[in-house]
Amino acid sequence: MIKENKVSKYLLYAIGEIILVVIGILIALQLNNLNTTHTEKQNLYKYLEKIETNIKDDIITSKRMLESRIENAKLCDKATELIVNRDFNDQATITNAVFAMIIEQPLNFNRSGFESLKNSGYLHYISEPKLENLINKYYNAVDQVLYEETSLQVWANDLDLELQKSGFIVKWLELENKPNRKLPDIVGNYNEDLYQLPGHNITLSLLFRGHLFPAFLTGFYEEQITIGEELIKAINQYKKE
Repeated sequence: MIKENKVSKYLLYAIGEIILVVIGILIALQLNNLNTTHTEKQNLYKYLEKIETNIKDDIITSKRMLESRIENAKLCDKATELIVNRDFNDQATITNAVFAMIIEQPLNFNRSGFESLKNSGYLHYISEPKLENLINKYYNAVDQVLYEETSLQVWANDLDLELQKSGFIVKWLELENKPNRKLPDIVGNYNEDLYQLPGHNITLSLLFRGHLFPAFLTGFYEEQITIGEELIKAINQYKKE
């Protein structure tokens, strides 16, 4: 073309070729971005699905614990009434009530999905602020429940230690006369002699706390359960968008 003095046609042809190459590159980049975005969404959805599974398990645990606390409160109430009235005929109720307060109940909330999401760096890919806020709000509620339950257990363990040091437990359960009994078979002998010991007041304090605690703790459990159910709905809605 140059030899034939057709420079303008050559330039137009070259420019056209360049434009086609640029367009091809842009299309390839766009397709790559779309593929990357799709992959990121799928990965994010997997983390959210794991969180959803964890929350469902957490809610089952919380409902079980809340039910257990309410039942223990009734048990502590009955045991307190028996001891205060010096009615020692129902030793099993008294023993079970005290054990319900001093034996730790395992409370395991599963945070694996949430921790994996944070460590992955995908948390900032959530494009819905409400969903992100709900996730943080839910795990704050979980932390609050754990804090209250731990505080109760630490307090109960301290009182249990005082009962052990004073020798109250040994006398109450008659461990010297009935050694090597399995826990489910242990029934104490709460009587007038124990009623006069200092450990008696500690026992009443344990039972009184056990009676009142569920009324205080119920709100925290209910908040966690409510937010958890709301979060599950938000995750399912987010995955549909």
